[in-house]
Amino acid sequence: MHQNPVDLPERTVIIKGRSGSYVYLTQRVKYSPELKQTRPVRVAIGKLNEEGKLIPNRNYFEIFPYEQNEPGDKADFVIAGPHFVADKISAGNGLKELLETIFKDDSDKILDIATYMMMSENNVMQYFEDYGYNHTLFSAENFDDNAIGRLFKKIKVKDIDLFIRSWVHMHVEKQIYIAYDSTNMNSAAGNLELAEYGHAKDRDELPQVNLSIGYNQTDQVPLFYELFPGSIIDNTECEKMVERARQYGCREIGFILDRGYFSLRNIRYFEKHNYDYILMTKGNAKFIQEAAEEAGAVLKNGYSNYMQGYELYGMTVEKDLFNTGKKEYVHVYYNGIEAEKEKITINNRFNKMDEELEKKKEKKIKKTEDVKSYEKYYRLGFDENGYFMNYQRKDNEIMKLINKAGYFAIVTSKKMSAEEALETYRDRDAVEKIFRMEKTYLGNDVFRVHSEEKLESKVFVSFIALIIRNEIYQSLKELYKTNRKEYTVPKVLKDYERLGVTKLADEKYHIRYRLTNKQKKILKALGATEEEYRKFVNEQMDMLVNN
Repeated sequence: MHQNPVDLPERTVIIKGRSGSYVYLTQRVKYSPELKQTRPVRVAIGKLNEEGKLIPNRNYFEIFPYEQNEPGDKADFVIAGPHFVADKISAGNGLKELLETIFKDDSDKILDIATYMMMSENNVMQYFEDYGYNHTLFSAENFDDNAIGRLFKKIKVKDIDLFIRSWVHMHVEKQIYIAYDSTNMNSAAGNLELAEYGHAKDRDELPQVNLSIGYNQTDQVPLFYELFPGSIIDNTECEKMVERARQYGCREIGFILDRGYFSLRNIRYFEKHNYDYILMTKGNAKFIQEAAEEAGAVLKNGYSNYMQGYELYGMTVEKDLFNTGKKEYVHVYYNGIEAEKEKITINNRFNKMDEELEKKKEKKIKKTEDVKSYEKYYRLGFDENGYFMNYQRKDNEIMKLINKAGYFAIVTSKKMSAEEALETYRDRDAVEKIFRMEKTYLGNDVFRVHSEEKLESKVFVSFIALIIRNEIYQSLKELYKTNRKEYTVPKVLKDYERLGVTKLADEKYHIRYRLTNKQKKILKALGATEEEYRKFVNEQMDMLVNN
């Protein structure tokens, strides 16, 4: 049941969110013993439209049942752009056909929910019905959050696994690199077995579920994902990721990983399974320090190793890192500008530590554990009664830090130049953007589900949304170079929302305007023409009339 926009009731509060302004009705006030004051109790009753009117939701009609009427199945202006774009992408990359093969009649709902996630930039399902009221859908009829809940229960893990296996098979060829990373997603829901307290990057008061994503860096496509308990660290995930890649049929490929995965155990594991790798290293590894010392004099004082495109120096040192007779390649880089910045940071850090130690001395600190964290870089003195009384910097230790400033290293299993290794590694920033899409732009920084099966289903649908949104991002790269303000994905998504049909006096829907130059450009970037768009929309208008 849908309702035309209505005037705002009294006692409402408007709260702005990522995808619009939401309206809350104050029902009563409640005294809080903890805060020792009264607090309003509010309920969401809908969302504001562009004219400042309220688009009611189910809560509104429960509170104001006499307001309910039958205005029709669709709004007077129905948006077709997101549906057209999602259809164009999913048909072109095989996504739509694969979903239809595995999930049959539910595939349309999956694509609708994925498109909604992408356009609304959140994963709150209770507002889907409002979205379906003024958007064309893959599904023949609109549906509510209860239908979505039933769908999430219906989606089985074995079918998700079959989808991913098939998707990987469609997009993995020989001699590709997979950029892989993981992050934590917070859980604000019930007793999920996967939700555990771990090493959160933000909101550490909530339990987390770890999400990892494998990304085909060669073809720039999200390939697969995996959920892990929140307490599992990156290094532990690495072995499971290799096992999963093997299960999916990935053979002659390599992995590009950041320093969170750097360990001798992981490198040996890669080599055991004959996977190539490109790994950003941790600077405190002994063999990395040895390689840096070996290359340092050449990089600092020479010019033959200058890499013009990156404005830094680089060279490769071949080493048998593990005494196995097999050589690995350590690519050492030196950035003089960054070195000076790091030196300033280091000096400021120790000046600050001097000030902290001076304060501790004045307070007559007696417990050695209060200053123990300073022992690596300071000689600490105590009097006969055990009181902290003086300190002196360990210049040799501090100089080691200074001498490492500006250096970083990448280890590869395959022989390549320092420039080639850096270029390939830096291309992995695409996987960082993928995580930004998943967490920020699809609303998955916090999961709101109360069962494992719904968690699996919701993450799967968000992965579908991620595939579609990523293809939009890839299509805009050339346009983005011409105008970095107008051709960002969030900006273009708003342009899709302007593509639609309007009901006129004859009670039929019509395309009122031709596409603007910008709209033509963003559709052309996806390989779509204005004629193709108009044909699609005319088909949708026929469905709207028939319904």
